[in-house]
Amino acid sequence: MPALRLCCAENRHIPAVLDPVLASSSGGPLLEASAIGSLTRNLMPLCRLVTPDLVELAILAGSRPAVDDCEILRQGQGLLATGSQIVLAKGGHATGPRSTEILLRSGQEPISFDAPRLAGSMRGTGCMLACAIAAHLANGRSLEHAVGQAKQFVFAKL
Repeated sequence: MPALRLCCAENRHIPAVLDPVLASSSGGPLLEASAIGSLTRNLMPLCRLVTPDLVELAILAGSRPAVDDCEILRQGQGLLATGSQIVLAKGGHATGPRSTEILLRSGQEPISFDAPRLAGSMRGTGCMLACAIAAHLANGRSLEHAVGQAKQFVFAKL
C-alpha cells in the first residue's frame, strides 16, 4: 500500500478511483483486518472517488451491512469524515427490484443512480463500474456524467 499511496500523492491531478475489493468471490479476505485503518486514513483520502459495495462500505465504516438507505448514508458520511473525497456506495448486491448507487460528497445532497435489478448472481460488475467511471473521468467528464454513463454501460453489458 505505501507504493500506491506515494503514486497517488505524487499524481493528485489524476482522478484516481479506488474500488476497495476486500474479499475474493469465494469470500477469502484480500486485505488483513489490521490494514483497514491504513486504507481509510492513508489511501482513500488521496483518491477522487471510492466505490465500495455495501459489504465493503460496512467493513470500512466498522459497521454491519446497511439494510436501508439511511444506514448507507450514515456509513458513507462516516467515510467522508475520515477524509475520503467522494464515496459511491454500490448497491448491486442489495435486494429489491432496483439496483441503486448513491453518490456522497461532503456538504452536498446525495445523488442516486438507478436501474432495474437483473436476475441472477453476477461477479465483477462493481469492478467494471469503477473502471468505466475512471475512463470517463480520464476523458474529462464531470463526476455525475461519468457515474451515470458508467452505470448505463454496465447495465447494457449485462
